[in-house]
Amino acid sequence: MRRSALRAALEAAGYVVDGSPAGLYLWVTTPGAGQDCWATVADLADLGILAAPGAFYGSAGARHVRLALTASDDDISRAVARLTGA
Repeated sequence: MRRSALRAALEAAGYVVDGSPAGLYLWVTTPGAGQDCWATVADLADLGILAAPGAFYGSAGARHVRLALTASDDDISRAVARLTGA
């Protein structure tokens, strides 16, 4: 439920979920070449959503952020609402 709801909200908001078929996080970028991970972190922070910059995980992550699925159901629901404007 968390994974599918957050993934759908991210995609509806224009983000691209890159891989992430299982596990405790989603690996996310912006369309095309993707923007710098720090810009995406800032964009999500403006919505009250915390993300780890992909650069923390090596140079290959410079255009990605990592969103954890370990938050509570209520926190994920709030993030979904913020992303979709619902």
